[in-house]
Amino acid sequence: MAEELKCQNCGKGFIPTCHITRQKYCSNECRYRYNNAKRYYKGEVNICPECGDVVEQQEGGAGRWRRFCSDQCRVRYHHQKLLAERRSRARPEQICPNCGKEFQPEWKPGIARKYCSDACRMEWWKEYHKAHPPEELPAEECAFCGVPLTGKQRGKTYCSRFCYLLAMDQTHVEERCEWCGEKFTDTSGQGRRYCSRRCAVSGRFSQQGARRGSRRLSGDSLEEWKEKLIEEARANRSGKRGKRVWLVCGTTSMYTGLDGLTAIVRYHLKLDPYDGSVYVFRDGTGSMLKYIEWDGQGFLQGKRRAQSGTYPWPKGQTGETLEISEKEFEYLLSRSIVPFKTQKGL
Repeated sequence: MAEELKCQNCGKGFIPTCHITRQKYCSNECRYRYNNAKRYYKGEVNICPECGDVVEQQEGGAGRWRRFCSDQCRVRYHHQKLLAERRSRARPEQICPNCGKEFQPEWKPGIARKYCSDACRMEWWKEYHKAHPPEELPAEECAFCGVPLTGKQRGKTYCSRFCYLLAMDQTHVEERCEWCGEKFTDTSGQGRRYCSRRCAVSGRFSQQGARRGSRRLSGDSLEEWKEKLIEEARANRSGKRGKRVWLVCGTTSMYTGLDGLTAIVRYHLKLDPYDGSVYVFRDGTGSMLKYIEWDGQGFLQGKRRAQSGTYPWPKGQTGETLEISEKEFEYLLSRSIVPFKTQKGL
């Protein structure tokens, strides 16, 4: 009968089944566990690395490998390892360039300490500035008021933000757009010709003979805008006479139906929608008009949309109205910032 052996992993006794002289483990699980631990820790695994005693009672199944004989050895071992790692990263002793003493620089990542104390650092730089006086820089003046720039102002253009704002205010030039005719403030100082990118594109790709924005209607008040509209309508010599047309200032949603538009005329404008007049509304983009008219039997509702550009419109508060004639209204419908493109062959 074979002699009972002791497993190197779990320490339990077992009777070998094969390879009597070489079998060291009671099962394959113990063999896998012991060899993996030996391969990971690179050495003896049943010997405590702190005190050198034999570590017994290893578990046979899966779980954490018991490397130390006690918790005290484990804590002491990792503490010594941490101290050794810190000592290996410690910077070598340096010599202070001011007093010449050796000192151990403190460990601060990204900071290279050169002096043993702040007093030595300040004294060394004080002597350095005495031996190397700064060169005299050329005098600089503020570009607006002409005051000499000193201290932190050197290298700048203006002595204060107040001078900067005054200088920028002088660069604001009021111009008139070459396409839509509206006034705008040019702050770039490059001589802009158009008020927006849309007008710039329209002016660049306009067709030959297109009506430009110099003939557009512009006015700060309702009376001034109406006078210009009457003059243009008379010069155009087109349209009819007879009906009264009311332009509703502000913007109106084009999703508003007939009942909503009549309610706006009756309750907000305090007018009679059944008097036979034409009431015209414009949307927020300025490219669509909507108008209603009572013909005695029912309401006529129309909608007009510009293919490109916007319709001229008086600048007034929401709820204000401007009365024009039917002739002036038809002339107004024929005007848009960007004229319609004519189709070839027509």
